[in-house]
Amino acid sequence: MNVTQNVVKDLLPVYLSGEASSDTQELVEEFMRRDPEIAIAVESQKREFESQRDLLEAAGGPSADHELRTLTQTRSLMERQKWSMAIALMLTGFPLSFVFGDGHLIFMIARDEPLLAAASWLGAAVVWIQYAASRRRLRKAGL
Repeated sequence: MNVTQNVVKDLLPVYLSGEASSDTQELVEEFMRRDPEIAIAVESQKREFESQRDLLEAAGGPSADHELRTLTQTRSLMERQKWSMAIALMLTGFPLSFVFGDGHLIFMIARDEPLLAAASWLGAAVVWIQYAASRRRLRKAGL
């Protein structure tokens, strides 16, 4: 097989990134020994590639435990969402607590303590808003 300069140029990105197989590395290095023009071009690209790698490392890619932290945060958000719904349902229904007396339904708090009922519904509104925000955040993340 006749390896041309174009073939070697196509292999350079893989070679320079260090992802090339040993056979490919040998092929490129052998071609560089035979063709000084390619050797100069490869050295130039190597310097450029190294400067770009330094920039990428300085930018700070994801850490090794990035996936674990993301999973932990997602679980925490889902747990909060679950508790928000439970508390919101409780606060919404609490003022509607009732008993049967004398053959009819008597709403305890809404009748006897209207301010407590209003406070409960206000608290429920706040928790429902928190629930909706966490639900939206999870949906936005595709969960």
